[in-house]
Amino acid sequence: MNWANVLTGARLAAAPAAGWFTAGEQWLAALLLWALAIVTDVFDGILARRFGAASSGGGLFDHGTDCAFVTFTLGGLASAGWVPWLLPALIPLAFVQYVLDSRALAGQPLRTNRIGKSNGIGYFALAGVVIVPNALAWWAWLAEVLGAVLAWLLVATTLLSMGERLTLAVKGRFGPR
Repeated sequence: MNWANVLTGARLAAAPAAGWFTAGEQWLAALLLWALAIVTDVFDGILARRFGAASSGGGLFDHGTDCAFVTFTLGGLASAGWVPWLLPALIPLAFVQYVLDSRALAGQPLRTNRIGKSNGIGYFALAGVVIVPNALAWWAWLAEVLGAVLAWLLVATTLLSMGERLTLAVKGRFGPR
């Protein structure tokens, strides 16, 4: 156990609460957990690299935790009607494909693609687009409009990323290294 994994673990522990608070539209609590998630996500990698603790397993733990956090958070937002249910349903499917495609369970490092990496950032951004204006009580109408547009864009790009990985796998381009 190292400090990077402690930060990642804190984010993982916060995931169900983030889902609960977004589902209940308890915006201030959701904002605090969303901010905690971002801070821990930034600093876990910095600490892992600084102290020589970066590993394939740590990367898998980090990305899996990100997946759990955004799935719970966006699931809560879907429950409250802010985003379509399709998005939080697709995120874990895309993550499983990513892990299997990378052969991460065999100890290989995760292999990102451009769309998937952008989606990972986009899931956190979407949560912020809805949570921040509601927590701060300004421009909530913008959160509704921009959140819906961004959510459907992320549905499309998640499906596109999954399709790209599937196509490359079928063509044998993601074969053994």
